[in-house]
Amino acid sequence: MLGMRSDLPLDRDAAARFLPWIIGFMVYLCVIAVAAALTVDRVAERWRQGLAGNLTVELPFPAEIETAKRAEQLDHAIDLITATPGITGATVLDDSQIAALLSPWLGPDATQLDVPLPTMIAVTRRTDATVDLAALRAKLQQILPDARVDDHGDWVSDALGFLRSLQALAAALSALALGAAALTVIFVTRTGLATHRGVIEVVHLIGAPDRYIARQFQAQALKLGILGGGVGLGLGAATVIGIDRLIDLAVGGGSPGLVVDFRLLPWQWGVLVVLPLVVALIAMLTARMTVLRSLARMP
Repeated sequence: MLGMRSDLPLDRDAAARFLPWIIGFMVYLCVIAVAAALTVDRVAERWRQGLAGNLTVELPFPAEIETAKRAEQLDHAIDLITATPGITGATVLDDSQIAALLSPWLGPDATQLDVPLPTMIAVTRRTDATVDLAALRAKLQQILPDARVDDHGDWVSDALGFLRSLQALAAALSALALGAAALTVIFVTRTGLATHRGVIEVVHLIGAPDRYIARQFQAQALKLGILGGGVGLGLGAATVIGIDRLIDLAVGGGSPGLVVDFRLLPWQWGVLVVLPLVVALIAMLTARMTVLRSLARMP
């Protein structure tokens, strides 16, 4: 279809010269939006797997407490935690693990601050079971009044809701870009029909059916769509890679749990590569339907 002979001088149309640039810009927006949506999906899955079903217990022991009493209260707290229905394990975090958690906010010397750090216990629970957090918190506060139980599930649920909103925004942006590309194709096609009306009438008189004329326009739309889509894909891919490089430079290899990894997996790059083809096919079908409808109304 791309190499078929054309009886209409469509390449000379001024409006058609802008079509690849407009399609390229729309594909660029789609690539950025889809890349962001795919990245958000990876982040959401990582958070869901890493944090859902986990708890953190904080035990702020007084600085003046005796070592023996501290160990006794800690053992008692762990016994209470592990005895709670639905909980599968509890691990006391050492200073290096606590420092790794605090370093994104307080820097590498977080454990060297004068502020006493609480003892933190990482708790795992069954995802198919409900843990009575209020009862557990009340029991722990009998040991230490300031004991806290942080449920990661609530935070993850709120975070996932926000990420889903970002994905919906990316989908809406992609839909708007595709709609704008289709409207542009309709405008260019109708302009071409008006410009070459005389030639089209002559071709009609010698027996050419409407679908033959439609093939002329759809072939041009497909060619220009692939050309503009390729440019948009190249610029979009360069932008995605550039954003990833800027993030690496900004954080200097910081905590992977807090920094969004914008690098895409091979199959995700495959999705982006397909986008220009999808847009080119939409342009082709839009041009075909526009021509057939317009010719059907011609006398």
